Amino acid sequence: MFLWLWQVLRGYVMIEADGESIERFLNMAVHKGIYVWDVTHTPEGVAMKVSIKGFRQLRECARKTQCRIRIQRKKGAPFLLHRYRKRKILASGLLLTIAFIYFLASFIWLIDIKGNTRVNRDDLLAFCAQEGLQIGAFKYKIDHKKIKMDIMNHFHDIAWMEIHVKGTRASIEMVETIPKAPVLDQSTPCDIVAAKDGLITSIVTGAGSPRVKRGDVARKGDVLVSGLLSVQGDENTMQKSVHAYAEVWARMYHEIELEAPFQYEEKKYTGKKKTEYALLAFGKEWRLFPSGSAFVNYDRIITRTQLNFGENYPLPLMLAAEKYKEFIPVTSARTPAQARELAQRMLNARIIREFDFAADIVDKSVALQETADSVKLKALITTNERIDQEQPIGGIPE
Repeated sequence: MFLWLWQVLRGYVMIEADGESIERFLNMAVHKGIYVWDVTHTPEGVAMKVSIKGFRQLRECARKTQCRIRIQRKKGAPFLLHRYRKRKILASGLLLTIAFIYFLASFIWLIDIKGNTRVNRDDLLAFCAQEGLQIGAFKYKIDHKKIKMDIMNHFHDIAWMEIHVKGTRASIEMVETIPKAPVLDQSTPCDIVAAKDGLITSIVTGAGSPRVKRGDVARKGDVLVSGLLSVQGDENTMQKSVHAYAEVWARMYHEIELEAPFQYEEKKYTGKKKTEYALLAFGKEWRLFPSGSAFVNYDRIITRTQLNFGENYPLPLMLAAEKYKEFIPVTSARTPAQARELAQRMLNARIIREFDFAADIVDKSVALQETADSVKLKALITTNERIDQEQPIGGIPE
């Protein structure tokens, strides 16, 4: 990017050279330190690009090797300014534009974060902003090493990280630590109570005194395993409080009712589209030729594209495109078979959404009833789930 910009600012010439000693001509140019680039073979000889100063030096090489050089095109700011030398306002505007682009390239306009799972992105960006790494920061004043050490000292879930600044893009790459296994607090005495109603199917006690057995019906809040133990002494019985632990499974029944109507509304797109554009910069938005949507019913799709001079040179400018697609609401009908299939899909989606993945579905009884307007579904889902929950002795469930 900067090499191309430097060549444009200095100006260069696209030339073609031919002759019997073209290889000697190129070797002599290299020996004299003349920088040429984009050298390609042509039917007559070779084509290349060379700076204005290098072109003057090539004349001596061409004279000594009896080669001919011809100018194909002249490119760059010096030739453009010469061409428009009488148009001072245009030339000044061009120089100001180039200077402004170079000025914008001195700031950070995009921050990428890779590798974060437990570390919240917004929290990390807020901390980086306190350290001086933020959108609009002057990139030459950013102390990468200090920011890196401060981030790792603040966020203990980060095991390794690196900060790279390329162009106007800052990339933060990290590797998080391995999560520690949860440690049970054995110091607080507690009971195991029922989190839900259910029929006990299994109870495995690790600590505490069981109050229920397999086949008992438990209500929400009932004590399943007590943390109070009776200890027989020499003369009397004493009570000891412990941190009860148990794994209790219970059979539970869930009733679900759904309805799939025969008639429903769908969108029929007319094919008419309209797109409006807006320019976003520094927190403000400028609409380009606004007219508003003339459609009554439409879908609006918004896409935003950050303008850039290549992957590593994003600019603080975004082009927003709002696309409007017209549709007409149309009433359609399902057949009874389609309604029954839809009801089954709705039931499966609700089971996936509402039931815990650890729950075992023991039985699923489904009844379908067809009415004049819809298909009604009633389902009885039988599951086997854990219902144990810790509760401090004399307190409320945790």
